[in-house]
Amino acid sequence: MDKLTLSGYSRRPPHVVAEEKGFFKDQGLDVDFHQVLLAPLHNEEMAAGKWNMTLSSADTMIARATKEGVDYVLFMQAEEGLGAYLIGQAGMTSVEDLRGKLLAADPVDSNLDVIRMKIMRDHGIGEDEYTYEIIGSTPARAKAFLEGKVAAAMLTPPSSDRVLEAGGVLLASGEDYVPDWPLACGWGLRSWVEGNRELVVRFIGAWAASTDWLLDPANHDETIRLLVDREGLSAQRAEHAYHRVVPKGCINPDAIRRNLELRIELGLYPPPHHTAEHFYDTSYWCAATGLAAPKAVGAPASAA
Repeated sequence: MDKLTLSGYSRRPPHVVAEEKGFFKDQGLDVDFHQVLLAPLHNEEMAAGKWNMTLSSADTMIARATKEGVDYVLFMQAEEGLGAYLIGQAGMTSVEDLRGKLLAADPVDSNLDVIRMKIMRDHGIGEDEYTYEIIGSTPARAKAFLEGKVAAAMLTPPSSDRVLEAGGVLLASGEDYVPDWPLACGWGLRSWVEGNRELVVRFIGAWAASTDWLLDPANHDETIRLLVDREGLSAQRAEHAYHRVVPKGCINPDAIRRNLELRIELGLYPPPHHTAEHFYDTSYWCAATGLAAPKAVGAPASAA
């Protein structure tokens, strides 16, 4: 068995199924999963090569590549869509109530913080009209929220469910502002990915087989039970996660391009701008699945 180290914020449905049903084992892989607790630390460790690959947002990779010059490449897309919510303290009734308040953040310039920024701007609130504190991943942000240390936080299940049950107020759903978000993607240092092509192809092969199994309607109920039992999700949240799974882990170039366009819109990606294809390589996925690559989409519409 070949060991593969993988970081991420949670085990995605195909990961849970691949472990339970032996799809990783079938590819001769022992996948060691490390849960991310603080985004800046995750970014530092990925840049240093501590983990072979990560399953986290394409936006995080794009931010670190364009702002810090780290040469990453994306080779797979695990999920699309957002199960992230802007939740305020009891008594709040709208996003506008957050003007002048302290919000939880992690890591400020990518992923869910970008979604928060989009939501706030769409409600006429700029970054100079509220403050934020880098606290950590969703569980840490939820803890700070429940302790009354912040007025609001972007949260994901199951933490968001617990916070809402404790009296938090749903102010906005990320999906309403940023649809079809490339939520969880496989990526790593380009040097490592290119130097370990066969391992990456086997990982994608296991992932694709897992999505084939779990997306078979005959296996739906068992998949939901696994997510509830292994990851602590409610049945409703497990259903949401299930429906975000990308068949065979195929990259959606349009989703990557829209991600770039959002960063340009928010002033987070200054020129010169690259094509979507600059950030991903479909050859690994094609080798693993035997399928043709998705059509290239080129540069963002707002590229300079």
